Amino acid sequence: MRVVVRRTGLSASLLRAWERRYAAVEPGRSDGGQRLYSEDDIRKLLLLKDLVDRGHNISQVAGRDVGELRLMLRQNGTNGVRSETLSDEPVPSTRVGEPDGLGPRASEFLEACVKAAHEMDTRELESQLNRAAMALDPAALVDRVLVPLLNRIGLLWAEGELGPASEHVASAVIRRFLGWLLDTLSPTGSAPIAVVGTPAGHRHEFGALLASVVIAGEGWQVLSIGADLPAAEIADAAQRKSARLIALSAIYPREDPHLPGELRSLRRILGDEMPVLVGGPAAAPFAELLLSDGIQFLPDMTALRDEARSYLVTEHAV
Repeated sequence: MRVVVRRTGLSASLLRAWERRYAAVEPGRSDGGQRLYSEDDIRKLLLLKDLVDRGHNISQVAGRDVGELRLMLRQNGTNGVRSETLSDEPVPSTRVGEPDGLGPRASEFLEACVKAAHEMDTRELESQLNRAAMALDPAALVDRVLVPLLNRIGLLWAEGELGPASEHVASAVIRRFLGWLLDTLSPTGSAPIAVVGTPAGHRHEFGALLASVVIAGEGWQVLSIGADLPAAEIADAAQRKSARLIALSAIYPREDPHLPGELRSLRRILGDEMPVLVGGPAAAPFAELLLSDGIQFLPDMTALRDEARSYLVTEHAV
């Protein structure tokens, strides 16, 4: 399933839902019980995703065969549709973790940014970030430059190799850049709204800022509510804006016994329907406990990207 998720852009939870509710595909099973997908299954899933993205209800198209789905796409025009879904050629495979050609260049931008942070060269740091934004797609920019850059800066600061002033200067540039990136990626029109912030007691906002960029990149309007907000305030913002998704970041303090109760309060106020996602090292120890309260822990930005995409597809399919 991990390979299919990577190749189709659909989340594992959405794949299961399409199989269980609509019999979109019927994968085989290995001796160990793992799903086994054929190339035809993957081709059909890509076609279904394209049709749902273009406004079709999954319940109305899931039972059609590949030829019918391809014909529907041709009749609706091919603008914005993946060329491989209209082709009879096999879909190229991509192994999980396989380099896609962006890795070396991303690492060059990363090293240049770290060097600029060391030297407190704000112009160079901003220039390298802007160049990275032009050269890389948003996912590579976040995963291979911004996340490791923030981790490196934090580690260098903790080890005393980067002074507090250098850390503050670099953080200000990165925060400004993330604001610009969010504005650039934010969709216009009637896209559903996602509320993003940090729960009470958590003042480190970079995780939430990165989450905002990731979610906006998947087609959501993002309402960034800032850091250190109690459950009642987060719920009020979501209800007043008719939000369809809440994503929270909990980074520090790492050991926060109040976090599960705070998130439980949020769930109680909102009811069971609103998806609530939480990430960050402070939330990781409570992943199973949070899941029992209907709150999903996400280990990284890739998982967040998958979930944001799947919920957006679900929004279009309803």
